[in-house]
Amino acid sequence: MKILVEASPLEQDNPSGVNYFTEWLARALETKTDRNFRVGYFYLNFLRRKGLKNSLSQRAASEHRFQQITYLPQKVYAKLVYFGIAPPLLVESSDWVLFPNFYTWPIFGRAKKAVIIHDIAYLVYPEYVEEKNRKFLSKVATRSIHSADLIISNSQFTTSEIISRMGVSADNIVTLNIPVDGEQFDEKHDKGRSRLVERYGITKPYILSLGTLEPRKNLETIVLAYCLLPASTRETYSLVLAGKWGWKIDSLRELIAKKQAEGFDIITTGHVDSDDRATLYRNASFYTISSFYEGFGMPLLEAMFCGIPTISVDIPVLREVGEDGCLWAARDPKDFARLLQHLVDTPKEAAALTKRGQKRASQFSWDKTADVLKKRLLKG
Repeated sequence: MKILVEASPLEQDNPSGVNYFTEWLARALETKTDRNFRVGYFYLNFLRRKGLKNSLSQRAASEHRFQQITYLPQKVYAKLVYFGIAPPLLVESSDWVLFPNFYTWPIFGRAKKAVIIHDIAYLVYPEYVEEKNRKFLSKVATRSIHSADLIISNSQFTTSEIISRMGVSADNIVTLNIPVDGEQFDEKHDKGRSRLVERYGITKPYILSLGTLEPRKNLETIVLAYCLLPASTRETYSLVLAGKWGWKIDSLRELIAKKQAEGFDIITTGHVDSDDRATLYRNASFYTISSFYEGFGMPLLEAMFCGIPTISVDIPVLREVGEDGCLWAARDPKDFARLLQHLVDTPKEAAALTKRGQKRASQFSWDKTADVLKKRLLKG
């Protein structure tokens, strides 16, 4: 059996969660290759204008397992898909084609299609999805969910949402949890505090939140919680909001600027290179996540893996990920501030929380995830 992976997420500039998930899943599937299971890739690369930069792509190309389709730009093709007039792509023969980014493309041949649906925020919380992206997903993701031979979800929460809101049979969905890439976040990649001082101006111990700064992340709660901490705690710890600025963030910018002007030590890093993520995590004193909605909540698992005492907003999908590995807060700045101060005041409890978090993170495995998907694909 052969599976083809649509590889544009592997070659994306400024990768996000979808891109990381695609790469880690592809690498895990590669380890499952045998005479009955092979992995290949295809990529729309108009006139070969972009050189392949991902090491996985480069290796697959050297082994003649990476097809580059050069006659059509991907942005143009995506618009054709949106309007339902995209011509089928002539891809190499395979049993399955895996589309890792919410929607399928038309292809020639009889291969079955599998699509990864990372969340359905565009339906559940449309106000937290950028309008252009929401319109696109409302049409193409919804269409793909109903037409794909297999839907791949990244949490039991997302699976239940798809079944209940989209009327999809549970037989057509497989749930794949997203383990941490242990290699990327290994302590050997910690470049030390001097790196954080040089690149981001972080000079003190800090409370960390990492992810795109956008409405869905509800970062106002974290900012206000930090400002409610006792002065002695704030003099000891900075608040670091790490990640690129997203859409519709004027109110968050204004809040941060106001609090900075009042003397609160709040640092925004902007986009964080992948090689700095481990350093930011491994040097943080505490981690917080306060999102309104997540499809999985990868940063929570990454923080626990890296040994940070973590406080999370209490929503079902993050409960699924964190279990007893973090403390649970109401969506209220006062509750976040209370729990943060509790961890500051009780180092032994913070250390115990760290151990529980690392134990929980260790229960996720890319080997197990790849086995689940391979078994389902072989089933047909």
